[in-house]
Amino acid sequence: MESFEPYEEFKPIPLPVLIIAVALALWGVFTLLDNGKAVTVGRAERSDQIADQHANRQNGAELFVSRCATCHQPNGSGVEGAIPPLASSPFLKASPEVAMHILLNGIDGPIRVGDATFEGHMPSFASVLSDADIVRLVTHVRGTFADRHDLLTEGDVATARLLAGRRGAWQGGQEIAARLDASLGPQPPMSSATQAAIDPIAQKLVSQGNGQTWACASCHGMRGQGSASVPRLAGLPAAYIAKQLGDYVTGKRRNETMQLVARTLKPQDMRRIGDYYSVMRAPSNARASLGGDLVRGERLVLDGDWARGLPSCVSCHGPSTFGVAPSFPALSAQHPEYTAAQLTAWVSGTRDNSTGRLMNGIAARLNDADRRAVADYLATLPPVPAPATRGRTNGK
Repeated sequence: MESFEPYEEFKPIPLPVLIIAVALALWGVFTLLDNGKAVTVGRAERSDQIADQHANRQNGAELFVSRCATCHQPNGSGVEGAIPPLASSPFLKASPEVAMHILLNGIDGPIRVGDATFEGHMPSFASVLSDADIVRLVTHVRGTFADRHDLLTEGDVATARLLAGRRGAWQGGQEIAARLDASLGPQPPMSSATQAAIDPIAQKLVSQGNGQTWACASCHGMRGQGSASVPRLAGLPAAYIAKQLGDYVTGKRRNETMQLVARTLKPQDMRRIGDYYSVMRAPSNARASLGGDLVRGERLVLDGDWARGLPSCVSCHGPSTFGVAPSFPALSAQHPEYTAAQLTAWVSGTRDNSTGRLMNGIAARLNDADRRAVADYLATLPPVPAPATRGRTNGK
């Protein structure tokens, strides 16, 4: 073994070699980081592709079942006096652009199908259906229910979508006929009245209060549309509203604010307020906001989950969850924050006033994710039509 000689001097690494070594090290670090970023981006892109494939895998018939059958029914028969039938509908017999524009914008006004006039409350599907989805759906419903087979293209939908955001919902069939297709025939005009006659006492209670506490509209809005944790009242059964106000007085239902309000009302005032809101017409301002699984929510609302002893919501609350007077309120277009809070209240016992304590057991079998799913799905449904216009014929 060679021993160290005192006269041997230390020889430093040449500077060019050192620079090359540092450069190679930095290159390696940057390459690893870049590859890691590429992998992350690639995985994200693949996830997006899978999500897109999942969202677009439905054909027209499947889209109809998941998006339309809740209201129009699986056979397209609609709900008598409330939801128009699709079979032989002039809106489907017209050019395919009519159905396309309705899906993109929705309807908020009266329409005539056959000899009946319906109060149109159809939401826009622009945010939940792709251009391809709309082509598939329009093709299916027109071919199935109107025997029409002329086709749209995705380019047609893309062009129409650019215009859709500049306007709100169609103001009934008359505007659709005037702007899109005159072959729809005579359609009822839009009316600003929500009911034939307004009870002035009820209107004062709602808009001004009784001098002892807040007016209903100060929280629930002038049209009973509600917001966030404040429930929508427009379209609820009159007897149901009166009962809830009475239950606040007796303590069967608990809410400090509502107990203060209800205790200032006479029984006849409660009935007046119920009658007022039951025929109130207001577009939906509810939005799915809890991150719930809408597919799961749809299943629970329409079919239930009998493996867990959960009946469907529609089995009690009626077709399209429009409510069944006097005991079962409308659930459609209700604010998800409020719906989820009430489901939780049934479990905790802070609300305990359902017929036969039915809701206590149902709510207890829903977990947190299911409550969010149901609440968000119900928020996507259109509101109950105003009964003052249901089933009217010949525009009367």
